[in-house]
Amino acid sequence: MNGKTILCIEDNPTSRLLIRKILEQNGYKVYEADNGIEGISIAKKILPDLILMDINIPGMDGYESTTLIKGLPELKNIPVVALTAQADEGDRERSLISGCDGYMTKPIIAKNLIKKIESCLNGAKDNIQFPAERLYLKEYSHRLVSRLEEKINELAVKNKQLERYSQDMEDVYVGIICSLMNALEQKDRYTSGHSARVTQFALSIGRRMGLASEELNTLTRAGELHDVGKLIIDLSSINKSDRLNEQEWKRMKEHPIIGAHILSPLSFLSKEIPIVLHHHERWDGRGYPDHLEGKDLDLLTCIITAADSYDAMTSERFYKQGITGRKEVIQEIQRCTGSQFCTEVADTLVTMIEQSEIS
Repeated sequence: MNGKTILCIEDNPTSRLLIRKILEQNGYKVYEADNGIEGISIAKKILPDLILMDINIPGMDGYESTTLIKGLPELKNIPVVALTAQADEGDRERSLISGCDGYMTKPIIAKNLIKKIESCLNGAKDNIQFPAERLYLKEYSHRLVSRLEEKINELAVKNKQLERYSQDMEDVYVGIICSLMNALEQKDRYTSGHSARVTQFALSIGRRMGLASEELNTLTRAGELHDVGKLIIDLSSINKSDRLNEQEWKRMKEHPIIGAHILSPLSFLSKEIPIVLHHHERWDGRGYPDHLEGKDLDLLTCIITAADSYDAMTSERFYKQGITGRKEVIQEIQRCTGSQFCTEVADTLVTMIEQSEIS
């Protein structure tokens, strides 16, 4: 017995039985699930060493299930190997884009399955060439958003029927959106962890400014969701090394509107949606999309704006060399106080940086 645990998510009983026999003969402990929801639930309980994922499972398919798995902190480092009986063009690339570490076609050949599992357990990952990765990432982002909108609209209908959401259902759906965003952010080192960092920076500023717990909860969700519109913006434009052309910049500036549209059916996010829509507005009215001025911007939006900019200044990006130092960050914030940033928020952020309360 090698002590390793494998979770097999496969809806075909015959395939599950074959995989179980192969794995158990090679010393693996096997758990099974016949759909993505059940598989994720089991994975969270047992924390397997590796997951075998049938791509064509019904309901939430293997692509989406893998993206959710890779978006959960406790599961994100577990290798996932895609299995498919339909080896169509692009299936391998789509599997890897969704978060899978390896890809295999059926019928299952015992020695090949064991070889792939051992390889992935040792840290090996299948790769995609850059041009293809960019193409399939854009395609998959569009697909995820389309599916997400379907689910949100279904939930909105149920909301009308039930007249209210339970807190549990709110958390489930916000969690799904955040997991998808996190998993897609991880696909590029320049976007990796951005939403999580912005959320933490915003909460730090909010606590320093004495916000109430309800306002901090709103900041948390707004920070997690502020860039949801970028899910359908081509990442090759977001991370372009030179200046965006006019068409790319125009498309980029649409992401707050797209994000607000995606979330609009979720009535329980009524406080967060305006923040998502306006997190690129400026105190002097020169922001977008609505050119709001200081008096029209609420404090929570100003905090998210500052946190978003702070992360951009202190993170490595394609469009700048290295990470900006503390002194330069403070100077830039002070330079933009009263124009880009709310004075109260900017002064708080500068104080926190000077006192090493934020990093």
